[in-house]
Amino acid sequence: MNLIYFTSSYPYGLGEQWKANELNELINHFDNIIVVPYSYGGNHNNPKPLPKGVHLEGPLLPEEQLKSSKKDLLKIFLHKHRGTFLKEFIRKKVYTSKSRFISWFSSTLNVIRLLKHPLVQKLESNADKNTVFYFYWGKGSCEILPFINNRRLYKSFVRMHRYDLFEYENNNYIPYRSALLNSASVIAPSSLAGKQHLQQLYPRVSANVEVFRCGTISNNKLSSASQDGILRVVSCSLLSPVKRVHVMIESLRHIQVPIIWHHVGDGQLRDELETLARKLGVEDKFIFEGMMDSRRVLNFYTENSFDLFVNVSASEGVPFSIMEAFSVGIPVMATDVGGTGEIVNEQVGMLLPAEITGVVLAKKITDFYNLSTEQKQGMRRECYNQYIINWNAEKLANALAVFLKA
Repeated sequence: MNLIYFTSSYPYGLGEQWKANELNELINHFDNIIVVPYSYGGNHNNPKPLPKGVHLEGPLLPEEQLKSSKKDLLKIFLHKHRGTFLKEFIRKKVYTSKSRFISWFSSTLNVIRLLKHPLVQKLESNADKNTVFYFYWGKGSCEILPFINNRRLYKSFVRMHRYDLFEYENNNYIPYRSALLNSASVIAPSSLAGKQHLQQLYPRVSANVEVFRCGTISNNKLSSASQDGILRVVSCSLLSPVKRVHVMIESLRHIQVPIIWHHVGDGQLRDELETLARKLGVEDKFIFEGMMDSRRVLNFYTENSFDLFVNVSASEGVPFSIMEAFSVGIPVMATDVGGTGEIVNEQVGMLLPAEITGVVLAKKITDFYNLSTEQKQGMRRECYNQYIINWNAEKLANALAVFLKA
């Protein structure tokens, strides 16, 4: 059986290395796997190595082709699928909002570009009942599904996580969402919260909507706890507004216990956040580690002592960063958003209120510091147990392969 594995940018891009974990297992179940990235994801020259036996074609749309102009409206009105395009425009009242129009316009042009792409045409033409189309994520390449002959396929499977799932993250409108849910064989949100969101908005769809967890692979080592009375905290995320790293920095003003905080990741707010740390006088306590290859992150955790992992995102699916912390036995403190509450509890750490502030975060971290050594060690053991039971990518990928071929 053949698996066509559509990605956002992997093996290009700046992350997504965990997909290699999944592919390493899927290759044992499929005769042929082709990875088809949607774009370069800002990394044109250094694709990550693919597992042996996995082939690469694409990307479909290099960034320079994604620009649009008012002249492109003509392409929409002359296209053979213009009836579907205009039906979406009217039914979703796209004309009532500038943001809706921009989303509709961009997605429609994306569909047109993808449908005329030689690789998409070849993959559709060659597809048969021995072919599975597998999409990461619910935006991008999967937008072709309502416009191709899905009956040629054995199965089409679309993973969804956060930005591509929750419509409130998209000004309450994701174009062609209903059409996608009625075209795919399986829609696979990563969280129960995501499944409930889809079922609430679209109670009658053709697709089978089921939660499929993503996982990670440990490095077969555990992080150690600090022994010198200093609380060592680690966090890992892009430096973007939704991650609210400024709340982490602000909390340090209110923490009286000895603490050092390392943050793994980079992004658009780097300069602004470094300035904030200096302004608050905590630049020696909050260490920016910068972007780190995801293959090195676990080694960083286990080659150093860390007592607590913190995530204060305003929105999440089910965070891979938390699964990685579990895999090396680091307790987790995270905001109760998206699917985070499905995996974080008092056995493995602590859930934080969604509308977290620096003051509240400081108190919760101090409370953690004051727990007994036995309580903290119990959390560390339970984190690793949860990884073994629920978040081991090998087990999850094997179960997924059986499902895809069933």
